[in-house]
Amino acid sequence: MKILTKYLLKSLLFPLIYCLLGFSLLFIINDLFDNFSEFLEGGTRPLEILYYYSQVLPPITVIILPACLLLAMLYSLSNLTRHSEIIAMRAGGVGIYRIVMPFIGIGLAATLFSALINEKVAPDAAWRAEKFREYQKAGRNNDIFFVRNLALKNLTHVWMAQRLDTRDYSMYNVELVEQRPNGTDAVKYHAEKALWLDGRWWFMDVAVQAYKENGDLSGPPEMILQKEMRDLRETPRTFMAEIKDQQYLSASEMRHYLRAKKDISAGNRARLLVDFHSRLAAPFTCLIVTLIGVPIGAHTGRRGAFAGIMVAMSLFFGFYILQLTGQALGKQELIPAFLGGWLPVIVFGAISPWFIHRMR
Repeated sequence: MKILTKYLLKSLLFPLIYCLLGFSLLFIINDLFDNFSEFLEGGTRPLEILYYYSQVLPPITVIILPACLLLAMLYSLSNLTRHSEIIAMRAGGVGIYRIVMPFIGIGLAATLFSALINEKVAPDAAWRAEKFREYQKAGRNNDIFFVRNLALKNLTHVWMAQRLDTRDYSMYNVELVEQRPNGTDAVKYHAEKALWLDGRWWFMDVAVQAYKENGDLSGPPEMILQKEMRDLRETPRTFMAEIKDQQYLSASEMRHYLRAKKDISAGNRARLLVDFHSRLAAPFTCLIVTLIGVPIGAHTGRRGAFAGIMVAMSLFFGFYILQLTGQALGKQELIPAFLGGWLPVIVFGAISPWFIHRMR
């Protein structure tokens, strides 16, 4: 990595880290003031409070990351411009696109990081944080973590469980029916308990009953102390997608839900599709912020910080206003669901290269 690239990356990364830490700390302090009385009344231990905020921070990070990236970029580029460092680079034969590439690289890295958190961590973490608050309000009653009379059906299997513990995904009094392509029962498993271990289901105290194609029993049931169900495709995420509210579903869980639920109304399907595309588009806010922040940050150093910051924040809020407008129009089926979720990314992605070109 060249010295110039290292210098530009360092000029952005440190302000970005400080912004992330500062915004996260402000959020925790504000939330702690709101919930401190509930923690005291519920007898919440310090480790439980830490657990709660470890679940709250991932979804908050996805929200504050674009704003932190924009502020860090404005600070970094305004400093470089104010001290005539960009002019010196240009005078030394360094092209403008060579100068902005490290900043765009950070924007791409932030986009990928946001996408990973938004898909793999944030939805489940937000759901667990909400469950913890319900647990506190219910007088620390563990029943809040159990889902009763759970049923799940797909093309080859029918699941029924009397109880599911959402903390470790163990199920109790489980009945699993394997069906043939024609819909007849092939094998029925009845287990006292099902555990998710090492990436597969293990059934404990199992009675296995096979059936003939005409529905008659194929001999007596086989009793097994424990059985590894390695051929099952259902995972805990499959069941959690059935349990959680739609706002806590990841994009992959939404897609699975839409494919499995063929009988939902057109209006509900449109709303879910808009939410699905919005979740996919959300991480690209970091890249859009980068493409907007680079030219405005350079302009800020020449013309004054206040004007540049006002322009950047106006564009930033304009992005979110366009996002809310697109989502509302998409959910009312006035525009396609895809456009409702991706509208601000498409619009600002189209105009942002023009901003960079004006730096030349």
